[in-house]
Amino acid sequence: MNRTRLETLTERWRQRHDARQPAARPQADPEREAQASTNFPFQSVAPSEYVAQHGADMIGFTYDDVVYADPELDAWLREVGRLLREAR
Repeated sequence: MNRTRLETLTERWRQRHDARQPAARPQADPEREAQASTNFPFQSVAPSEYVAQHGADMIGFTYDDVVYADPELDAWLREVGRLLREAR
């Protein structure tokens, strides 16, 4: 029963989050930039491969809400976000 409720709430959050994705994303703060570049294997793993391996565990992906100074990291995270939304 609780699992169903959690899934319902998660889906509602995802829909609201996706609906308010701004066309112009704000710049990532230095802490978030450091976290993203450290925690994601953007230089060695393709976004599709990463999503295939970890997508089911990524309930609320928000790393594509901002722009990163590193264009490779930014493009990688945007693609991961797109693939996650597409897979839903």
